[in-house]
Amino acid sequence: REGETKLCGMLQEVEALAAQLYGSSTTNDARAEAERQLSVFSQNPEMLDQAKLVLDGSSQPFAQHVAATAMTKLLTLNWGRFSTQQRVDVRNYVLGYLANHGPSLQQFVIVALVSLLARITKLGWFENPDHSDITKEVGQFLSASIDHCIIGLQILHELSTEMNTNKAGHALSLHRKKSVSFRDRSLLPIFQISMQTLSSLLTGSMGQMTPEQDVKLREQALKLCNCCLSYDFIGTSNDESTEDVGTVQVPTNWRSLVEDENTLGTLLQAYSTSASPHSALAMECISQLASVRRSLFPNQEARQAFLSRVLTALVAILRGEARLGEELNFHEFCRLLSRVKSNFQLSEMVKCEIYPELISLVAQFTVHSLQSCQFASNSVYYLLQLWSRLVTSVAYLKGEGESHLDRYVPQVTQTYILSKLQGARETLRANPNEDPMESEEQLVDQLDSASPLCRYQYDRTAEFLLNLFDPLVAQLQQLAGGGTPSTGTSEMEVLEGELAWLVYIVGAVVGARGTSRTSEEHEQMDGDLCARVFQAIKWVEMRQPAQPGQNTSATLERLELSLLYFFQYFRKAYIGEQANVHSTNLYQRLQERVGLSDNVTVMNVIVNKTISNLKVWCRHEEIVDKSLLLFHELASGYSSSKTLSKLEVVTFALGHHGPAQLPFLTQSGNPRHRTTFYTTLTRILLMDDNGLMEFDNFMAPFVPVLQHLQAFFMNQASTGAGPAREEAKGLLTGVLRDLRGVCIGTANRRAYVAFFDWLYPDYLPMLVTAAELWWNDSAVTTPLLKFMAELVHNKCQRIAFECSSPNGILLFREASKVLVAYGQRLLTGAPPTYKDKYKGISICLTLLSRALSGGYVNFGVFSLYGDAALWSALDCMLQLSLCIPVQELMAYPKVMRGYFPLQEILCHNHTSYLCMLETPVFYQIISNIQHGLKWVNPPHDISVSSDCASALYHLVEFRFRAPKKELVALQNLNRHLQEHPDMFGSLLELLLEAVVYDDCPNQWALSRPMLGLILTNEEAYGVIKTKMCEAIAPDRKAQMTVAFEKLMSGVQMNLESRNRDKFTQNLTAFRTEVKQFLSN
Repeated sequence: REGETKLCGMLQEVEALAAQLYGSSTTNDARAEAERQLSVFSQNPEMLDQAKLVLDGSSQPFAQHVAATAMTKLLTLNWGRFSTQQRVDVRNYVLGYLANHGPSLQQFVIVALVSLLARITKLGWFENPDHSDITKEVGQFLSASIDHCIIGLQILHELSTEMNTNKAGHALSLHRKKSVSFRDRSLLPIFQISMQTLSSLLTGSMGQMTPEQDVKLREQALKLCNCCLSYDFIGTSNDESTEDVGTVQVPTNWRSLVEDENTLGTLLQAYSTSASPHSALAMECISQLASVRRSLFPNQEARQAFLSRVLTALVAILRGEARLGEELNFHEFCRLLSRVKSNFQLSEMVKCEIYPELISLVAQFTVHSLQSCQFASNSVYYLLQLWSRLVTSVAYLKGEGESHLDRYVPQVTQTYILSKLQGARETLRANPNEDPMESEEQLVDQLDSASPLCRYQYDRTAEFLLNLFDPLVAQLQQLAGGGTPSTGTSEMEVLEGELAWLVYIVGAVVGARGTSRTSEEHEQMDGDLCARVFQAIKWVEMRQPAQPGQNTSATLERLELSLLYFFQYFRKAYIGEQANVHSTNLYQRLQERVGLSDNVTVMNVIVNKTISNLKVWCRHEEIVDKSLLLFHELASGYSSSKTLSKLEVVTFALGHHGPAQLPFLTQSGNPRHRTTFYTTLTRILLMDDNGLMEFDNFMAPFVPVLQHLQAFFMNQASTGAGPAREEAKGLLTGVLRDLRGVCIGTANRRAYVAFFDWLYPDYLPMLVTAAELWWNDSAVTTPLLKFMAELVHNKCQRIAFECSSPNGILLFREASKVLVAYGQRLLTGAPPTYKDKYKGISICLTLLSRALSGGYVNFGVFSLYGDAALWSALDCMLQLSLCIPVQELMAYPKVMRGYFPLQEILCHNHTSYLCMLETPVFYQIISNIQHGLKWVNPPHDISVSSDCASALYHLVEFRFRAPKKELVALQNLNRHLQEHPDMFGSLLELLLEAVVYDDCPNQWALSRPMLGLILTNEEAYGVIKTKMCEAIAPDRKAQMTVAFEKLMSGVQMNLESRNRDKFTQNLTAFRTEVKQFLSN
């Protein structure tokens, strides 16, 4: 009786906490407290029986859900701590509970229990036949009541999902092994169950059921069918966000079911008799079935017969067009059409008798869909993709049949263009401030699909576009010449929106030049279309605001963006490195229409418009960003950058590039744009050696700004806070971003030396004062430190001073001064947040890493002559890095990318410095390295664990064969190990477990320190071997022992290169062998 009282009290407490956790009226604090108290169920393996008691004794759904989810977590995290019989008992318990109580449970409780059962099945798949024979047990559910049948289908669906995805955190190889075993043993019977259930439901042979049961059973059968067809059969892990071109790689033993007419017929009947969203789910199943791999069929006749049935099904769906008026059905059908074409060739489709009717109905459906525009544009994208694939396949038809595309494609193309114009017109008339183009990303995707259609029968499309373009421009000019101002302005905005759309489509059509066969006539048509766009530039310039930053219409901004889009695609087609820049037919037509005779004059127009955008649209970030991107890409090609450097507008910009000429430089929203702009300008300047002769002239606009800052720093003690200080701050942050762009653009030795000679000693030293003054203002320190990090970065071996030059040492000394000036102050007063502290530290760590690894400084000089620059920088950065808690360190990727590469460099080149540190400091560094070594599996950045392994290798190698002159440092390292004798042993254990149990894509990097750790910690290695052998099943211990003996077979007691390679080979064999017998 006392036990019953305790149980009753425990149940009441759990029910109260569960209600507090999931109740709608609970506060966040109360919910957090309830979660904390209930967490004991999912953390202690001994609570498994108590969770069962809660399920048995409580009728409250929330408490049942808590118990089921707790059992799932316990078994997932502690699977090895339960015996085989315990695991089977839990499985049988859950099956029995669902059989006895399932129909009366809430749906979310059933979902939790089904997830628990699926997790147990996957974890124990290779351990006991009971787990892998789960389908037989579920068969009893299917033959019982309707409610039990629904639960049985849920179990099979969740089991298929569990086996298809790595939810339990298995190593990828073990997950794939179980997934493949499940595919081969159970997936086909499960798919047959789903189809049989669906067929019985549709024929009415399931017996009497309520409408609610009918809906649930239909839903579960379709979900199970789709899950089986969407299974990752061969481990490709297709990304669902990518283009729908995936082939369903069903095994060969599925052939009879795929070829069976009843399979497709049942799914088609399910679509026609189900309400949305179940009808859309049935359509998705048809889409998957139509995408089965080509090699499944024994011969071409069988594949052709299957294709004929698929096309017949498409025709049947199109005939029942009313069902496609529902949004989900419409979207799935558009996807289905695209998938069919991606998996079958046009030459195969035209051989089917029903093809002419199909292509006619698809054309009607497409035209109607484009005209109605009632659904999302991402559905239309699939239709455009279908027609694009059809027209690109025409070239491969070899007389097998008629495609009929000549009859329908022009109509589809013209309808699409008109629908977009109509949509823009209606949107702008309803709300002039709304963007009719939606997001440009979606627009570009559509245009990329539509452009091959436009170039099919290009003469008709070009004529159609010209007939739209000319009247539109004429109307704009007429409105600009007179009319009522308010009416004219609103109508003008509508026309500008339509013109923007036409410019977009012309850009896409011209850019698609390489996707089709181009003739002289096509180039002339390109010239006619491009001439209209270049003429439209004059209209845009006339409508531009007189003063930078003035308010303008949204349509004019979109028109500017459309011009930039057109310039990009024209560049790729006729200016880029792979383009034919001598397209005489195009330029002949441009010469006739707008006076542009060659690619040089066209580039002059483009660059003039780009530079104009930087002046006029300085406050419009998107226009500035795309203008700079276009300018940068024009400068990236060799021939185009050569042409750029000769243009008058660029020559002028190279000597006049301050804020007075380019107002966008003064806008606070454009910090990164400044750097990009000056990187591009510098690359244009330095395209040839003559640019170095003009380098001082190019840098001249910076001189007054830097001199003004020098005067401010000399007098800053007397000025104090005020307008002068704010002005200096703005000037400093701007010029630092500009100079960083210049530094990025110096890609070779001569250019870098010229920049450094200009910068030092006149201006570089004042950055130390700036770091001292604004150390607590990230708006200043971030660009300052990033500039210094770029300045010391020896990319492309550009920092190579003469052997008699002290510049390498001087550069490091200035970097050290900035680091120390900033770091010492940061240690004392910055709050521990990413913005105020950790971001600055991460840049400092990157800066020091680049300086130490640059190879342009002989660091022995500093100790030889008593210069403290090196030791001051190392001490300061060490203190900064150690002030970051390890949780924060591992939480911020940028901080990690600064910290761990620096530790690798220190362990490699400055090992003595690390060894001479105090033991607590040294131990903290090793502890951080240990945390980094755990990042061995994606999605973690595995470069972190590689850097940590490399750092550890250098440290172990130093201990193994330190030279006599480093005796003191070696003794200090041994003292650290005496105070923490398990330091290296724990690292070795971590590495061995990672290699054996984790996916470990960087196995070679992790293997480098292991041999040294084994040779210098033989006793710890013996303990680890014993521990790992004891941790596995008793019948596997002997195999593990033998594997460990083979690991050191033929390995000598040294760290020579050949010996390390031998160990790495043994380790690979060891890993393969252990994984094989552990997974069997």
